[in-house]
Amino acid sequence: MRDIERLLVVANVVGSLALGVRHDATWFLIPLAAFGLYVVLADRALRRRIGPRHWPSEGFARFTFNTNLYFAVRHIGLGALLFALSGTLAGLVGL
Repeated sequence: MRDIERLLVVANVVGSLALGVRHDATWFLIPLAAFGLYVVLADRALRRRIGPRHWPSEGFARFTFNTNLYFAVRHIGLGALLFALSGTLAGLVGL
């Protein structure tokens, strides 16, 4: 899972910087879909591993879901910030 997270973060940073220069706001749909899919699939995989033992593991599953959701929101916000900064700098330089 950590390899997938690293890939998502690198793709988000590079894509936000590159497409921020081009002022292409449709870029935001891709990280939203990618991080949303990651959160849902990670939660489903964990709940599949837990199986029918709901009581002791339900709290851990909720905790993990919230942690992954925070990870997604944090990096989508970072991507938006980088997009805005690169777009502003490109506009100042005249690209």
